[in-house]
Amino acid sequence: MKDYRIKITIRNDRLLSAIEDLNFPNVAQFCNAYSLNYQRITEIISGKLKPLDKNGKPLPLIYNLLDILNISLEDAFTKRQLHGFHKTSYQMRVIEKDLKKLLTPTHNQEQKIIEQDVKLKLIQAFAKRLSPREEKIIRLKYGFDKGREHTDTEIGEIFKISNTRAAQIRIKAERKLKHPSVASSIINTGFGEIYTKVDLTKEQIKTADLDESCKQQKKRLAL
Repeated sequence: MKDYRIKITIRNDRLLSAIEDLNFPNVAQFCNAYSLNYQRITEIISGKLKPLDKNGKPLPLIYNLLDILNISLEDAFTKRQLHGFHKTSYQMRVIEKDLKKLLTPTHNQEQKIIEQDVKLKLIQAFAKRLSPREEKIIRLKYGFDKGREHTDTEIGEIFKISNTRAAQIRIKAERKLKHPSVASSIINTGFGEIYTKVDLTKEQIKTADLDESCKQQKKRLAL
């Protein structure tokens, strides 16, 4: 038997953050200021209303919303969010010990500090082998900056080059990073604990010369 029931409500934090960046404390005031349909906007934010029509094109309301917020469709929605949700709230049962972990901000704050430290070390490791443009492309490709992975086409648009050229630069940069000395220094940053999508083999971790700070990071994350 569990101790608590928790209700989880789905909301698009990308849209909410963009609204907050315009200094609106809530969605209602934002909708009033721009004469938007409050109910439909909240349905978009919760995922109840799909932002795309049956032809896969953004709804007119979405074009208007993105124009006001000055963000792109890709920055406003993940691929999953573009399809909407059949259920927009969920319940889960937890024991008191797990609830305390959810409500304790200390570990979350430590995690943010560790992430910042890892990002700094990654930039330093990249700088040893990559040109500034190669470094930026790798960071965009794998979401090391803001957490969103960019396609070669998106990267090409940012640098005003073709997607083929962007892919060529990325592949060359990836080849440089596979050098044993560089690969070891990257693993040594502890990035595998943060960017879990990146596959690290046991052999790579075993051969990497982990320094003491990285070991301490792994120890803290295990607690």
